[in-house]
Amino acid sequence: MSELSSGLSRIFRAHKDDFTQRVTMLEGAVEAISAGKLDHKLRASAERDAHKLAGSLGTFGLQRGTELARELETTLAPGRPPVDAIDGLHLSKCVAALRDELDGEFARLESVDAPGTSATLTPVDARAVPSANGEVGGGDVHEHRPVTRTDLFDMPAAAAAVADGRVLVVDDDETVREVLVDMLAEAGYAARGVGSAREARYALENDDITLLLSDVSMPGETGLDLIRFALCEYPGTATLLISALEDPGIAQVAMDFGAYGYLTKPVRRSAVLIGVMSALRRRDVEARERTARLNLEDNLRLRTSALTEALERLEGAAAQGCVLQGETIHRWAQSAEYRDPGIGRHLKRVGQYCAVLGQKLGLHAESLQLASVLHDVGKVAIPDSILLKPGPLTTDERLAIETHPGVGYEMLHGSSSGLLDLAAVIAKTHHEKFDGSGYPSGLAGTDIPLEGRIAAVADVFDALTSDRGYRLAWSLETTVAWMERESGQHFDPDVLAVFLGSMDEIRSVRSLLSQ
Repeated sequence: MSELSSGLSRIFRAHKDDFTQRVTMLEGAVEAISAGKLDHKLRASAERDAHKLAGSLGTFGLQRGTELARELETTLAPGRPPVDAIDGLHLSKCVAALRDELDGEFARLESVDAPGTSATLTPVDARAVPSANGEVGGGDVHEHRPVTRTDLFDMPAAAAAVADGRVLVVDDDETVREVLVDMLAEAGYAARGVGSAREARYALENDDITLLLSDVSMPGETGLDLIRFALCEYPGTATLLISALEDPGIAQVAMDFGAYGYLTKPVRRSAVLIGVMSALRRRDVEARERTARLNLEDNLRLRTSALTEALERLEGAAAQGCVLQGETIHRWAQSAEYRDPGIGRHLKRVGQYCAVLGQKLGLHAESLQLASVLHDVGKVAIPDSILLKPGPLTTDERLAIETHPGVGYEMLHGSSSGLLDLAAVIAKTHHEKFDGSGYPSGLAGTDIPLEGRIAAVADVFDALTSDRGYRLAWSLETTVAWMERESGQHFDPDVLAVFLGSMDEIRSVRSLLSQ
């Protein structure tokens, strides 16, 4: 075998009595086979001893010893083969060869320690980690002196990767645990080993654990249960699993839980260190991303709060501005009464009729209501002698009246208010006719803005159903009949149909605002 580093040599010698005792137990089992006295309990115990030796000897690079122990483990496994089919002589030779392997290695180590001799360090990939045998080990903490050797891995860089925490190794096999801790310590990591998931939980709660390296199969709580707990309660801790089974199903479950990696036994030193470094680097990346995400969320929350406050202030100002605009428009409509009694109520009724139609035609009803009140604002430029004349108008007087849409548009358009711009459109187009015979521009069909077509219906209906200085109001029935005849000529057929279909609401408005 390749010669051991000083750290692994110390561990190997520390377990000399344990290894020797297990070989002795195997010799007893072989003798029982020869005597026909191998019962189930003794066979199961011998199988565990062989399993333990196979894993441990593999750790220290005793390839021949590992093969012999594996053969004994397979043969002594309960149920295969039957006791009467076991070749006792062959097993006796296997056990004897196994003892020779151990005795030879212990003798070699004794000679290395003699004065004038020195050990050759093991190549970095020459040692492997065995699988566990199910026995519960202790939770000793293993502290190691600083290592000065140089190999494939940059030790200072590895140590720096975990300078803010510790690596916790969890394995019920004491030998495996010690080897992993020693392996990590030689690479510059601060490593600690415990023998059960219960001890690991305590360490996670009380220590700053950066990486959890756990065996899968342990008595009681399994490694899968442990990493699931760690990932839920300590999301900043990286997790790695080691198993004696090459089972893709277990590996997939571990990854689904959030484990950073999955190693199978026996694993080489390089595989362990690469896995640990990769897990720690991923942990650092995720920690930075988590911090950046939290900072982003905090900034977003602050900016959202500031934006909400700003919008509330703007909405408050806008609402106040709308109230002021609406109040100003209604005050103007009221003041028109001083010049033309009854005109103020006409303006308000037209506004309400337009609101009813606008809501049904998908427009903003409140805006349309306020804007349409200003549809006749251009009449301020018409002399009272024409505007208030009780009889028929002359041709010149009619031409003068027909200037009020243009005058109204010039008064209202070009402001910073969307409401007044809408009022300008209505003022200019409410006397246009659907067949193109209206004024001032002779627009036809859908060239007339929808708001103008709506105001045309509302204005004519209210004018015909109201008393004027030169005639009495028409009845509702007469007005509706005339307007139906004008569908497609004076009025947009679709708008008129909606208006006539809303007569209950129109009557309510007319009744309320005629008083």
